[in-house]
Amino acid sequence: MKRSPSKSLVFMLTALASSVNAADLVDVANAAWSYDGTWRAARMNWNADQQLLVQGRAALFPTVSASYGRYDNKQEIEDINFDQNYGSEVSTFTLAQPLFRVDAWYGYKEAKSSTDVAHANFEQARQDFVLRVAQGYFGVLRAWDTWVSAKAEEKAIGRQLEQTRERFDVGLVPATDVEEAQATYDLTQVNLIVARQQYEIARDQLETLTGQQWESLAELRENLPMEGPQPAAMDDWIEKAKAENPQVRAARYNTELTENTAKRQLGAMMPQVQLVAQYQHSHLSPDEDPAVTGTGTTGGRNSLYDTQNRQIGIEVSMPLFQGGGLNSRRKEAYLRADAADYQYDQTLRNAVQQTRNAYRTVEADALRIKAREQAIRSTRSALDATQSGYEVGTRNVVDVLNAQRALFAAERDYANARYDYIVDSLTLKSSTGDLHQGDLAAVNQWLSTDETLNLYQPDLEGKSEEMMEENSVNNE
Repeated sequence: MKRSPSKSLVFMLTALASSVNAADLVDVANAAWSYDGTWRAARMNWNADQQLLVQGRAALFPTVSASYGRYDNKQEIEDINFDQNYGSEVSTFTLAQPLFRVDAWYGYKEAKSSTDVAHANFEQARQDFVLRVAQGYFGVLRAWDTWVSAKAEEKAIGRQLEQTRERFDVGLVPATDVEEAQATYDLTQVNLIVARQQYEIARDQLETLTGQQWESLAELRENLPMEGPQPAAMDDWIEKAKAENPQVRAARYNTELTENTAKRQLGAMMPQVQLVAQYQHSHLSPDEDPAVTGTGTTGGRNSLYDTQNRQIGIEVSMPLFQGGGLNSRRKEAYLRADAADYQYDQTLRNAVQQTRNAYRTVEADALRIKAREQAIRSTRSALDATQSGYEVGTRNVVDVLNAQRALFAAERDYANARYDYIVDSLTLKSSTGDLHQGDLAAVNQWLSTDETLNLYQPDLEGKSEEMMEENSVNNE
């Protein structure tokens, strides 16, 4: 959907007014809290689901009803040639209090279980919101690092192409070296285009999540405590997931709900007892007065035209046969209760497996970060050795190009491993039902107060030059 220029200007002015310093993860989360449509819908659905308990409880309380009717009547008695038109008004007030209703009791417990299921689903939606915020924020930083690396690689390969052409001009290398360098350079340009596209997509996704444009974001600090899952024992995470995982809780409450539904359907086949009190007032308005014509019963207008009826008592009702529908609904409810039990067992097994996977992923992420750091040092040394060999003629230009690309790939892998660790750690906490907004505040401490990313005017040239200089310094 296209945004009008005036609306874009409003967004930009708002961002400039509220973002004197770079926005951080907490700022983004606060903006998304009140804007993200998925999260707002989850909150409204939770508010609506809480009414289920009120509705389920209502069947246990008294009901009061009132009715009023006004009718035009025509009465004919052919044998005595009697014909009379008259109007009538009837007002009725009825109060009913259930005394024994098994179906109403289990309907109340069914509504309570439904509310518990809704609460568990709401908790899952809240954790999904926290993950979306983290993925949106670090998705931008991840795409930015990839773009910078792609630009630095394009520059490095471009300089290598220039050197190869110069060496070819003086007859030091064959034409195939120039062609190899040119082909590699063309590939880096393609990667650069893709990296820029991914960065702009990630930036737009963050804007969609929060409903505003951000001038700048705080970047990750260099040294972070990424040591693996805490607590370190996998069994602690699994036991917590069994008890607190929102999907497991929802499945557990759903088994209670289906059991109560089955009991309610059974209760619908049992007798129902209720206390009933009723008051009824009737008023007749005949066209002719029977007391005057002599065709009616004497006794006064009030006794003739106005009647009052009061009654109170106990009503007992019981369905006997409804074409087999009652028993069929009871069987259906019990079969669905059995299915819910199996679904709970499967959900529990899935949660345990997901927690194991998330734990091992975070554990591997911590190891990968250390291994990627070592890989950067190793590829830098390999590049330095390859360039030296190229100078003396023991290596060709393809070896140099491959070594350069391997170095930039190692740097991208290291950056991705750091972002993976953060998101995977939050995912692990989510699998145990323990992911809260406070976890975003904790991760927020990992952001730098000095290094910032200008989202719409990023310093791509400066950052890529800085990366190339760092690689060249390390190679000297």
